[in-house]
Formats: sequence, C-alpha cells, structure tokens
Amino acid sequence: MKSARVMKQAVAHLNPFIEAEKTEASSNGKVLLATVKGDVHDIGKNIVGVVLQCNNYEIIDLGVMVSCEDILRVAKEENVDIIGLSGLITPLWMKWFM
Repeated sequence: MKSARVMKQAVAHLNPFIEAEKTEASSNGKVLLATVKGDVHDIGKNIVGVVLQCNNYEIIDLGVMVSCEDILRVAKEENVDIIGLSGLITPLWMKWFM
C-alpha cells in the first residue's frame, strides 16, 4: 500500500511532463479504464493506466464502483479503442463460480 501511494505521488509529479511531450498524432489509441461496480480496489488499474499513458495512450479513468451502463455509455461517447476493467475476485466471489 505504501509503495502504491508513493507511485501515485510520483506519477502526479511527472504527469505534466508526460503531457507536455504528447501530441495528438503520437497517440497509440484511447483506453477506458474502470473498476467494476462492487469493487473499490484500484491499485492494479492505476498501474496499468500509468504504463499505458507513458506509452502514448490516451487514458479515460472512470474510477471505482462503476456500473456496466456507465462504462458502455462513456465508451460509446468517447469512441474508445480499448476497455480495461479491474475487479478483485475474493474467496466469496470464487464460491459463486465453483
């Protein structure tokens, strides 16, 4: 958890420099990221977002506890290339699938 907080602070510091180097023509695509409704864990989603952003992808991050309807609505509105979803599967969820 501590390393995730440090990474978040480092990315916040570096983000203006990353954005300054980007141009519209250099974008590799538009990615929508969200953590699905029922889950508040976003460390993995945030790491993926940072890695993609550093590789010239435009990131739209909807945050946590996002409904399917909202994900699909924004994906259509923004005409995204990729939808990336995060959801932690806990032992309780595993019981439902077995």
